[in-house]
Amino acid sequence: MTDWLDKAVQRTKKKYQVQRAREEQLAHEDALKRRLNGQFCRELFAWFENIEVQFNNNFGSHVLAVSVVGSDGRRSLKILARPTRAQESMAELNYQEKTSSLGLKMDSGGPAAAQAIRLILTADGAVLAAMGDDYYTAEQLGQKIIDQMLA
Repeated sequence: MTDWLDKAVQRTKKKYQVQRAREEQLAHEDALKRRLNGQFCRELFAWFENIEVQFNNNFGSHVLAVSVVGSDGRRSLKILARPTRAQESMAELNYQEKTSSLGLKMDSGGPAAAQAIRLILTADGAVLAAMGDDYYTAEQLGQKIIDQMLA
């Protein structure tokens, strides 16, 4: 019985060794990507919170309001921009760890436009946000969103 079992185990190991190694490698890569995506979003959301204070101080009044809610795996950020009493725009970013993406919904008086922002892991280990054919660091993405809100 143990002779048969030992042979069956060896055959199975040999047959599936490459596939199991690849599965382990993919699992490791997915874990790394989730960690780096989470770090990207934490940096992006912290950037917005920091810019809120700096922009309002430099502008001389309360123009931007930023609110972050949720945990690392499911976090959202809301931004309200009110440069004048008559002009107001809102944006909402939602990070979904499972899809490795950010959802962006912007409303500047008309119907809210929603789009998905893919998070891409580059060959050098950096994460970039992909919107169409353009790629952004966390700071560049934040600047683009604020610029669109204040346009």
